[in-house]
Amino acid sequence: MSYQDQLEQEGRIWGEAFRQLARETPPEWAFYRERLEYLYTHRPSIDALLASVKPGMCALELGCGSGWLTLALAQAGADALGLDISKQALDVGRAYYERIRERVSGRLRYEVADLNVVELPAATYDLIVIKGTLHHLPEAPHVIAQVKRALKRGGRLWIHDSQGDEHPRSVLLASALMFLLPTHVSYADKLRGLWRFRQNPTERIRMSMQAEGLSPFEGIGRHHDWLALVQDAFPTATVERGLSITGYLAHQIRLPRALAVPTLWLISRVDALLTRLGVLHSTGITVSASLE
Repeated sequence: MSYQDQLEQEGRIWGEAFRQLARETPPEWAFYRERLEYLYTHRPSIDALLASVKPGMCALELGCGSGWLTLALAQAGADALGLDISKQALDVGRAYYERIRERVSGRLRYEVADLNVVELPAATYDLIVIKGTLHHLPEAPHVIAQVKRALKRGGRLWIHDSQGDEHPRSVLLASALMFLLPTHVSYADKLRGLWRFRQNPTERIRMSMQAEGLSPFEGIGRHHDWLALVQDAFPTATVERGLSITGYLAHQIRLPRALAVPTLWLISRVDALLTRLGVLHSTGITVSASLE
């Protein structure tokens, strides 16, 4: 399959994923922040990011999907641009924006772009955000170099992404909880799966946690140490590691919300403790850096 074919397939897969998601959750942070997978993982850091946005800022999101975070930047008053490879995903964001644009104080645009070859204008942006995108990019060094070029002096880079492979202990605990908790897989199928994959059932959970095979470019950027690239380009970057397994389990759990929320809260507290003690290892990282 050619590179262009892979790009087109990537766009179709994520476009369909965001279309399906929009049927249950509009592409807006006010709704996303209530989703189970955001409650105890991304929500605090994204709320803090948005609280730092000032009206009139020039902001850019790379790999914006359906654009809910780009929209949130515009709702905070920024002149915001979202770039993504998936025209279909951007169409979801554009359609929603047209419905609510009178309530958006800033400016908002979406454009299709291949981030692996993108050329950004120099010294243009006060804020650049990249969420869950770098591990999809075979040309992460080019992207980081373009980000540094495009930020104004004093401009801020904010990244949230996974880095490296899931740690065996994190995979083992996630596997045990996946078996014990109600998920989209029935208990009968779980028992059959244990028998069928008894040689190494945790390997299937590791692959699931890393979404291997989900799309042509899923995980292709893992061979780059994107964190080292960012730290080389931005020596004062601060790094915050998140929880190890809570986000993954929040995607899988199937309980009424009244039960799911306290269950995930308890898991998140244990997760935080074990991660802090070094028993578990989080691959989820939030990086904040400024261009001096």
